[in-house]
Amino acid sequence: MSFFNRLGNLFGLSKSASTLPPGAVLAATVTKPASLGFVPVAIHFDLFGILVRHGGPASAQEAAKASNAARSKNEPEICTQLASDTLYIMSGLGLVDRVDEDRFNANAVTRHMVDMPSAQHGALHFTTEGMMAGAFLMKKLQDTNFAYPFQEAEGPMQYAYQLMGQEALSQSHTYTIMEAQGRMDSFNEFMVGKFLKFGTFPERVESLGYDLRAALSGPGSVAMVDIGGGRGELLLEVQAAFPHLTAENLVVQEFNAEIDEVPGVSLMAWNYKTSPAQPITGARIYSLQHILHNLPDLAAVALLQKLSQAMAPTSRLLIIEYAKNMTYTHLHASMIALFGGRERSASEWRQLAQVSGLQVTFEAYVAGGESLVEMRKA
Repeated sequence: MSFFNRLGNLFGLSKSASTLPPGAVLAATVTKPASLGFVPVAIHFDLFGILVRHGGPASAQEAAKASNAARSKNEPEICTQLASDTLYIMSGLGLVDRVDEDRFNANAVTRHMVDMPSAQHGALHFTTEGMMAGAFLMKKLQDTNFAYPFQEAEGPMQYAYQLMGQEALSQSHTYTIMEAQGRMDSFNEFMVGKFLKFGTFPERVESLGYDLRAALSGPGSVAMVDIGGGRGELLLEVQAAFPHLTAENLVVQEFNAEIDEVPGVSLMAWNYKTSPAQPITGARIYSLQHILHNLPDLAAVALLQKLSQAMAPTSRLLIIEYAKNMTYTHLHASMIALFGGRERSASEWRQLAQVSGLQVTFEAYVAGGESLVEMRKA
């Protein structure tokens, strides 16, 4: 199996099963959630890292022994049976190779997960929050007479906590729930590199035929504002490609009031949900990278309208998302269940632009990887 096929397994992507009986395809698909439940076990006990460092086939007993040797005195250990079952299940997901009945080997996906730790943090996030929200999706729909679409903090995730009697969490955004349960740091680590990098931001957009240099060369003292830009990774890549841009030209906006200093960029607190207006007007570029797919349409429009009002006629809004295509059906489902959001198609982007006082002026959609949509004031 090729690296990309294995990577497809990691994302849960569909693959041709024309040689298998329909019943076998159905069974393999609908029994996968329980297998995904073992992914956090493999990550917690560093089974992927152990196989990579072992350098060859390892038995479950060897993997368990290596894992337990690295744990502190008071940490629970993994038994051989749990290690064996977990590795066997990981092989079924394509995340490791099964050599024989009880020996396992690292494959390209295993090594990718170890070389890019953010991928393992993403696996934790989507198997923990994603599976819980998915499990309660049908119950939420049934008990609300199939009211749809979901609102941002009123989806299956919140309904699960409502049924468990945890009222505070049942009224909280999924990110707030993750923060309260100590998982937000892990999610932030995921966002640094996600499941894989497709090159730097300038490389990615220019490969799509977009003239980033021209966009950055327009009028206005602020060259680029990255909204929800985390630790400034995107703008640091821009600064590396265009070293004439200074920290005054590059602004990261995050909702939290206390942001650590990042040399090379300016940091500004802005909560786009609660603040009435975008404080930076007339910037050359405003960027939204994987922000809008977390939002229902109404919340997305509210954000786009704030940006539209702040933009000059020469300003550009760059939206970096995955396209709504057959590669990302599972990610689309995750956004719905977790946030009431969604991946969007070209027609959906145009509809959002139209009601926000914007128009789509550039678009490039790819089957696998990040797509790009540019909007300007209508």
